[in-house]
Amino acid sequence: MNPQGPHKPRILISYFFGKDTIPLGDSCAAGLRELGWEVCCFNSQAESRINLFFLKYINKLVHAFGFKSFDISAHSRWGNHNFRQSELERAVAAFRPDILLVIRGNSFDAETIYNIKTRYGVRKTVGWWVKDPRATTEMLEDARIYDHYFCIHQFGYGREDRINYLPALGIDRNLYHPFSACGTSKHNIVFVGGWSRRRQEMLQAIADLPLEIYGPGWRKWRRKSSLRGKVKASKIWGKDLNYLYNVSKIVLNISSWDPGRTGLNLRVLDVPATGAFLLTDASPELEHYFHPGHEIETFSSPAELREKVLFYLAHDPKREDIARNGHEKALTFEGYRDKMQRLLDVIGEPYIVTPPASTP
Repeated sequence: MNPQGPHKPRILISYFFGKDTIPLGDSCAAGLRELGWEVCCFNSQAESRINLFFLKYINKLVHAFGFKSFDISAHSRWGNHNFRQSELERAVAAFRPDILLVIRGNSFDAETIYNIKTRYGVRKTVGWWVKDPRATTEMLEDARIYDHYFCIHQFGYGREDRINYLPALGIDRNLYHPFSACGTSKHNIVFVGGWSRRRQEMLQAIADLPLEIYGPGWRKWRRKSSLRGKVKASKIWGKDLNYLYNVSKIVLNISSWDPGRTGLNLRVLDVPATGAFLLTDASPELEHYFHPGHEIETFSSPAELREKVLFYLAHDPKREDIARNGHEKALTFEGYRDKMQRLLDVIGEPYIVTPPASTP
């Protein structure tokens, strides 16, 4: 199949899509379109109105009476999992893709993926685990469902598992870039990300400093911690997030999982791409991307986090030099066109190769 011919190859991507969610799916879709593919984006967060406005409240009422393990929606066609599976099949039936790419994300049953492939002429199914590294067998079991499988980290599997290593890190210059009209910094220390116990323990070390937190789940815990009053919003995305990074002195990144298990989240490149100063938790994998102390800065404990925050708040020139170096380095990394080209190479699919610009 030639992507430059009259019939473009088609790929359906299942992931989170929308203006208030992780933009990874949109970035991958844009990269595939540049490579000559026709793309359909399926929002795997789709939820039925019956579940949203009725079944959820029935479950809450039942749980309040002590039946914590009961889930009225589990076997209902309107429950989240079953509804998403039927909606995925509807999308495939309408679009008739050559390739189904499921970014995990929300899961689908093996039977559903098999039926979709056989009923609608899908040539290949592809899974991509972009979640945290886990000691359970969940990812290994998921990988068996698909023809090809990728993972953003190198923890918990081997060659015999037929899982390909493909980090999600990439530069999307349309989303993250310096904003020349920002002027001086308006925020001292910002953290963007959902609540986790590890993140809370780290941030408590700087709870007395001018910290701002943006992300889901924090409001539930703030009354019980010294971080109450630090939560500014439950979500921030798009242009607002790019602007926030641009006008902040220190942008923190804290993995929700143990970084010793490998796997880096998207902020590791997103923040330097804006020209902001990144202070992130140390990881052996991180050194494949940046030189800590020169292009970004790292910490390994709550005490070291506090020490580095205080130092860089007090030393503007040093912080600004590191931010500048980090931005220059970030621009050397691959974008999502390159990342999707790598994926297509592994699964043996065609794409348009753009020749380099000729020199005069």
